[in-house]
Amino acid sequence: MNNNGTPLEVLVFATGITTTKEANTLLELLLLHKGVKQANFDLEDIDNILRVVSCGITEEEVEQLLSVHHMQCRALV
Repeated sequence: MNNNGTPLEVLVFATGITTTKEANTLLELLLLHKGVKQANFDLEDIDNILRVVSCGITEEEVEQLLSVHHMQCRALV
């Protein structure tokens, strides 16, 4: 749990992000969201994985945020 009692959850996504520049830009945007505690990309993985430590943001909100910036991702279960 974080300080306000919201449980932390790790959200994992496959993305279309292929460059470090794209990843860094999106990380900056994600980390501005109060529901994101941490985020990182694994661009060496075949699915270009995005991991988000959530303290309130949902999978749908992450997908929408990336979509607004013309990037696609899908939650992995």
